[in-house]
Amino acid sequence: KAYEKLVNNGINFIETSETYSLAERLLNTFIDEIPCDDDYKPMIASTFSNPWKLAWKSKSLPRRGVKAIVNAAEESAKRLGLDSMTLYQVQNPKLYIGGTKAIANGMLDIIGDDHARYVGCKDWNIEKLAKLVYLFKEIDGGEFVATNQFEFSITNRKNMKMIEACKKLGITPICKNVLDGGLATGKYTTLNPTGDKAPQREGDMGPFKMKKLESLDVLFKVMDKIAEDAGKRVGGKLKTLSLAGKRVPKINKDITAAQVAIKYVQAKGGVPILPVNNLQDANSILGVIGWDLDEKEVEKLDKACEQCGV
Repeated sequence: KAYEKLVNNGINFIETSETYSLAERLLNTFIDEIPCDDDYKPMIASTFSNPWKLAWKSKSLPRRGVKAIVNAAEESAKRLGLDSMTLYQVQNPKLYIGGTKAIANGMLDIIGDDHARYVGCKDWNIEKLAKLVYLFKEIDGGEFVATNQFEFSITNRKNMKMIEACKKLGITPICKNVLDGGLATGKYTTLNPTGDKAPQREGDMGPFKMKKLESLDVLFKVMDKIAEDAGKRVGGKLKTLSLAGKRVPKINKDITAAQVAIKYVQAKGGVPILPVNNLQDANSILGVIGWDLDEKEVEKLDKACEQCGV
């Protein structure tokens, strides 16, 4: 139900990994059995996981060289039931047997063999990313590194420089953990340190230490006020359309602090990506469609982040 709700409402980029081979197979079933509008056909991404972690788990030698990356992409595409994925990402292996050049050649072969239309990275630092971009130009000249995925949220902005670097390199920054383990949802505060026993999303690390919550108190108050103001702004626009006898789109006006946190990532130039496990998660994500933070609201959030030392 969550998959169907998302893809038929315009959220059709879905990311998984070879680590979750069951998830890849489930996506195969969803794609086959759940109809969707032609305009919203799912765009599927999968990931080549860290070969050292996989070697440790399987007690085998780590995968290496060009062929290992190509083979992994081919196997992911098969499990997904796709001739070609939209995007294939390579997790930063820290040290890869064959070096960055082997990774570059593997990624280019994935495109050449049509296992994926685009290739990207996951958790690569700026220096290594720039080297990969250079190797792509040196080896091929026509293809490019499409994405780099990394952590970024309103309560954890340490990768702001990565967003800027991606822009300069022509790479789309995909931001994960945009709710910072639940810290950026606004449900954990000094007045409500337990989160009022609210349902936890995947990756929720709360409750948090009171000292941490106190340090972010100013930011949380600003987020709550902006959520209220944005809701009134959206509601006012919808009412104006209704009074004018025009079609009123289905846009969420009950905006939450968590949705403000998601839109902040988008306003800073990142593409937010969130885990979805049920219909409630899907509805929460759909609540960010159709409205944006205005320039002054982003400035207020930036100022609050700086005041809180984020």
